[in-house]
Amino acid sequence: MGTFFVEALLAAPERPARRQPVELLVDSGSTYTWVAAALLRALSVVPTERRRVVTIEGQVAERDAAEVLITLEGRTLVDPVQRKLIPALQYGAANGH
Repeated sequence: MGTFFVEALLAAPERPARRQPVELLVDSGSTYTWVAAALLRALSVVPTERRRVVTIEGQVAERDAAEVLITLEGRTLVDPVQRKLIPALQYGAANGH
């Protein structure tokens, strides 16, 4: 498993022109990428569902989740929550990040 950072743009699907540049940590062993709840709220991203996640400590937690637009290397896609083509972006975290 490996980790690295990528530059990306995030936006709410309902407001695609309002994009925010971010640096995301990519972990090849992870299913989800955590994004600060404050950033997602600023982009008008709202939770659309609750998801169960297993933390790195092996604990099961339930978190709000939302789809976002993500732009990587000039290509914009709606995050495919059920697939691992692009990490799903989690809406908030227990510690607010």
